[in-house]
Amino acid sequence: MPRKELGEILREADLVSDAQLAEALTLQRTFGERLASILVRQKILTEKFAVTYLGRQLGVPPVDLSKTEIDLSVLEVLPLEMCERHLVFPVRVEGTRLQVAMSDPTDHVLVSEIEFKTGVRLAPMIALESSIKNAIIEARRATKAGQRRILPNVQRPKDSEKAAIAMAASPATAGTSLPASVTTSAPSPLSPMEERERAIFETLAGAPLDIAVTPVPAPAAPRVPAVEEMHSILAVDDDEAILSLMQQLLQTRRYRVLTARAGREALAKVREAMPDLVILDGMLPEVHGFEICRQLKTSERFRHIPVLMVSAVHVGWRFAADVKEKYGADDYLEKPFEAPEFLRRVETLLNRAPAVAPDSEAAARQHLKEGVIALKQDRLDDAITAFSRGLAIDQFNDMLHYYLAMTYEKKDMVFHAIDHYEKAIQITPDFYDAITSLANLYQRQEFWRKAVEMWELALAATKDEAVRSRIKDHLLSLL
Repeated sequence: MPRKELGEILREADLVSDAQLAEALTLQRTFGERLASILVRQKILTEKFAVTYLGRQLGVPPVDLSKTEIDLSVLEVLPLEMCERHLVFPVRVEGTRLQVAMSDPTDHVLVSEIEFKTGVRLAPMIALESSIKNAIIEARRATKAGQRRILPNVQRPKDSEKAAIAMAASPATAGTSLPASVTTSAPSPLSPMEERERAIFETLAGAPLDIAVTPVPAPAAPRVPAVEEMHSILAVDDDEAILSLMQQLLQTRRYRVLTARAGREALAKVREAMPDLVILDGMLPEVHGFEICRQLKTSERFRHIPVLMVSAVHVGWRFAADVKEKYGADDYLEKPFEAPEFLRRVETLLNRAPAVAPDSEAAARQHLKEGVIALKQDRLDDAITAFSRGLAIDQFNDMLHYYLAMTYEKKDMVFHAIDHYEKAIQITPDFYDAITSLANLYQRQEFWRKAVEMWELALAATKDEAVRSRIKDHLLSLL
């Protein structure tokens, strides 16, 4: 049985009115903010309810950042600049993992990228997007003020509550009793909204949710693991023996090594891990290494990554010069190579590479947002312009290719649409919506074999048995 959407659950439970939900959904479409964050900011839901509900829906632990005191020493592991770029925030070290608040903890690509960049294993937790943004702002303020802890509450206490808190924290009041209204020895009574929320969890989610605000003890200073700064390198070769040799050589210098044996896999790992260097064999299955190099070097988001091309087929200094000029490769090495020379080339490229990638991901997302708005308003030429600008920045953005293909399809530019649907699938092989869109497009053009191929790919991309059954029936009708 499919899961109900948050808005549907809240409406059935009478926690929101039709007007409140409609307004929240309008704000969501306009600003791209998540529904739960909007409802909490409008004080329709409590943050505790929102994150606990979402956590149970997604099967991940929740974290209510408004009630969580955070020791800023965790920013030594996950720097604030990376938090701002990816909209995440570290919470604490638990065992050997770093708990990280995320608005989408199921984004395994982002989790993998952060793990590679920090060298630390993550334990993702669901949090409100607005609370993560506020935690980042509070952390920056606290750092400038020399403070070591924050309690990032989005909804600030009233002045009277601030005064009571200040009095409680003041040395002058040590040992004196506090008024009952500000004592933390007993949980505060539930508001009517919290009572309704508790009932929803008892009936829909099994175990009741304790909404009452209990005092949060100051946690012990977390043991922040020592993180050795090291470069990550993606080595790509379809020859298993050569790939193993490169991996062993690189690991002797304590580099973090990723490997791939085919073009599509290499493209996916570049996008997921943002390595510090890519070593590419020229001749690869699916997508040639030279083409991957060209795509990297014409992408604003990835062009900073140095590329070392290797090949046993194409030799000579003239060909090496052509590869650098035509495809943008930073260096070229013939196979077989000597280990010392291979490592020397790697070190040279890493030492001259910029330390930080250009922050162009946000620009690509902005072009995507502008294009989607134009597409919904049937301003197709504006949509094409926006998506194309985004792809000029990030050629590996599957959503930009997908929506550009959809726009071309609406303009009856069939072969342009096919090209971009295929690129989206090349980047994300299990992109179900792109696969089925391409299958239907092939079918309408009576490209029956290609349509069958795409429907078979769609069959492998979904785990929903009802959907799989319908696809199987459709395939039988085409064969």
